[in-house]
Amino acid sequence: MGALFSTIRRTLNLLLPFTHPETPIAQDLIHTAVLIGTLYYAPQIAEYYNAHYGPASPPTLDHHDTEPIDGQHDGLAPGVPDEDVPLDEDWVLQDDGDNEDGAMDPPPHAPTPPPGQLQNPPQEQAWQNGDPGPANDRPQPTRANRVIGAKKAKSLARRDQRRAYHEFHRSQAEQRRLAEEEGREEREAALATEKARRAEIERELADEKREKQARKREEERREAEEELRRRERVVERVKEEVVRKGAVDLVDVAIGEGKDRLWVERLVRASGMMGQMDRDGEKVMITGEGWLIKIDRDLMKTAYEEAVAFGDSRDGKVSFANFGGILEKAVRARALAAK
Repeated sequence: MGALFSTIRRTLNLLLPFTHPETPIAQDLIHTAVLIGTLYYAPQIAEYYNAHYGPASPPTLDHHDTEPIDGQHDGLAPGVPDEDVPLDEDWVLQDDGDNEDGAMDPPPHAPTPPPGQLQNPPQEQAWQNGDPGPANDRPQPTRANRVIGAKKAKSLARRDQRRAYHEFHRSQAEQRRLAEEEGREEREAALATEKARRAEIERELADEKREKQARKREEERREAEEELRRRERVVERVKEEVVRKGAVDLVDVAIGEGKDRLWVERLVRASGMMGQMDRDGEKVMITGEGWLIKIDRDLMKTAYEEAVAFGDSRDGKVSFANFGGILEKAVRARALAAK
């Protein structure tokens, strides 16, 4: 396989210019000019040779053996089989000379005229000089009584079949067109009614969609207002209880608003209330159990007194856990006293 490819490649390199880098440029240019001249003059040389030295072409048979009738040529229509077709009863058939066996007898000679007619030949000069001539008993040739051959009869029959074929299709197309014209007004009216119905439905759907959007916006507005009022109410309640009692349980506030402790804690931190309540000697914080407490001087004084009393009973030792418990008791006691 490799040897075949290499042979083909070497052959193409010999036939084509500019295929080998070692070939001189002048040789490639001459090679190119020879190829271009050969391709340019080859068709003319072949035509000249065929015209002067080529074999004579055989005579072609003319498929149209008769002249066209009424501007139409003979031939089969699409879908019409090429077979013996019925002939018209008014046609007069005559042999067209295609009898191959040659067995047909020659036509008989004309009868010998009587002796009197030979002595008195018909006067031909009279009508030739302009006088009325003898009446012609032979009828004029028409399509109904003209003499035609068998081939011509088949051609005419095929032409009639072709005409009938096309006429049938034209009649079918005309019937379809009439049927479409007949129901066009009803279809257009039905189409207009359907379009109007669809437009009405689309308009109703658009109105319903707008109403839903309006209701949704109104509900969102009311919910936003309610949420704002709830937040303000929670902040005010927490602030009021811290000021009044010094402590507030955020869990109770969340349960009263239908929320959780984390929501209330975040709201209190975001409102900035804890920073506003931090003053000199006062501190507001949130415990781990969810209490918001305020630690001031009085609370710390009470807690220290209780811690001193607790330390006296424990050899002066008070841990942070003990002090936290003492501070929680002081906060709860102040909250209960403020109720």
